[in-house]
Amino acid sequence: MKLGGVPAFAAAALAAAPALAQTTPQDRAREAAAMLTAAGFTVRPNQIQNLCGRPAQPRPTAVDLNGDGRPEAIVTDAGDAACYGPGGVKAAVIVREPSGWRLIGGAMGPIKVLPTATRGWRDYTIDAPGCQPVWAWNGQDYTLKSNCPAGGAPPARTAAAPSAPPAGNAADRTAALRAAGFTAVRGRYPACDTSQEVTIEMRDLNGDGRQDAVVTDYGTACFGMTGQGYVIVTKDAAGAWKQLFGNQGIPTFLPTRGVGGWPDIENGGPGFCFPVMRWNGRDYAIIRRKAYQPGACAGR
Repeated sequence: MKLGGVPAFAAAALAAAPALAQTTPQDRAREAAAMLTAAGFTVRPNQIQNLCGRPAQPRPTAVDLNGDGRPEAIVTDAGDAACYGPGGVKAAVIVREPSGWRLIGGAMGPIKVLPTATRGWRDYTIDAPGCQPVWAWNGQDYTLKSNCPAGGAPPARTAAAPSAPPAGNAADRTAALRAAGFTAVRGRYPACDTSQEVTIEMRDLNGDGRQDAVVTDYGTACFGMTGQGYVIVTKDAAGAWKQLFGNQGIPTFLPTRGVGGWPDIENGGPGFCFPVMRWNGRDYAIIRRKAYQPGACAGR
């Protein structure tokens, strides 16, 4: 069984998971092809292709995320900024189940496994400088846990770097939360799941020099299996905060932009087909869909 880049991937998988040494070369090639398919790659007769249909060279790393003695795999592909964004890296987390390999998580960037755990599975983040998101196990797969890992800090500035707008004073944060539709109850801002609080991130999203804010709400009762929603609010030239957009899902702000410099949003959630939305001056409208598994967006 010769499947282009699969033998090389199988060799890397063998190094990552020595148990494969007990199988035949044909079995290893079949297992490698199954791992690649679960991780969102397409296996062609002469090459492995990424989600954009371009040649890829993914590499697996074995990590026992849940301490059961059987390693999961983190499959990382690098070097395609046009497909994966500025960092040019995409990683997928897959697990071997009786029915075969299954995708359970991923990130646009190299994955770093953290010492913390949720429901017995290790949390992970993106291995990059500055404040990075954290994903946690929800019982079925990995979902966003927080916008930054504990102790995360913004990347250090260089002398040549432009000054970022201030993070927002208490009055700005209160006004932004109020504009997003949240009211303090005994000094806290309860989420849909009242055992949690909403979170707020202050940043200049559209590059106009004024602060905007992304307020994130949590709770399956309001947001279904996604478990999360968000509201974007912005501060106008007169200093008043107003709501720009709200949606169910996990927003990833992309480098491409719409009217007024507002960034496109990849709206994450359950499954492997995510809409990409662009601001048209009135609303964020879907302009395309991004598949993280072959055929995931077929017919949508």
